[in-house]
Amino acid sequence: MLTSTEIEETVRDADLVVLAVTSEGAEWVSEETAKHPPEGVPVLVLTKGLIEHEDGILPVALPVQEIFGRDRPVVGVGGPVKASDLIRGFPTQTVFATESRDQARKLSAAFSTPYYFPGTTDDLLGLGLGLCAALKNCYAIAFGSLTGNDARPNLRALTFGTALGEICTTVTAAGGRPETVAGAAGAGDLYVTCLSGRNGDFGCLLGEGNSPNEAREKMSGSTVEGLGTLPPALALARSLGLDEEDLPLLHHLDGVLQGRRKARDSALADLMPQ
Repeated sequence: MLTSTEIEETVRDADLVVLAVTSEGAEWVSEETAKHPPEGVPVLVLTKGLIEHEDGILPVALPVQEIFGRDRPVVGVGGPVKASDLIRGFPTQTVFATESRDQARKLSAAFSTPYYFPGTTDDLLGLGLGLCAALKNCYAIAFGSLTGNDARPNLRALTFGTALGEICTTVTAAGGRPETVAGAAGAGDLYVTCLSGRNGDFGCLLGEGNSPNEAREKMSGSTVEGLGTLPPALALARSLGLDEEDLPLLHHLDGVLQGRRKARDSALADLMPQ
């Protein structure tokens, strides 16, 4: 097995390129990487998030696809995968997304194990590196704040349902499919992210009464993906004609992080759709 810090040496004879960097570095790494692999080599993108692009706010997969070109199919991955559980062989399902369903099937078959079950879709926008995977981190912060506030199950369930509905509103407005949101890449990934992880931990600290700055300090430098995703998510929503009436929970979270609202406000329940 070859290990190297040089991109060209690593990918020039590759049968598959896997992109697993931060969203901030995805375009630069893709530009450097795309110069070297043979034509036809698929690119499996594990990076999730939204980035500013000349065409507006986009899920990472779309500019990556543009950089690699049509001769190298880009495949996004989405779904409920907690790394520690996957390593221990606990079962889960993901979804591989690319414009070529046949290519997605080939890769899903290659990665399939008795405990890892990749499905396929051609909804690259809605899935994986798409909007579901990016937006769920924001909503996990909001859900975590209820855990920190010892909210009762009814309110937590209502918040989860509202979060899922707002993700569906955004995905469909952008051209993705509602069935993607309803499946493993949407509801499944949102559920596992709300249950555990850095975004939920940060939200829990807010719910306990910490200010956003205090919560950041207590996270000891850990990356909270939802914090970086929220500004471009709001910008994307505005570009799609969606406002606070359409996405009350997302705007409530923005208000909390900007100091205009308190995470412990009981008015959170009033923000839910009637």
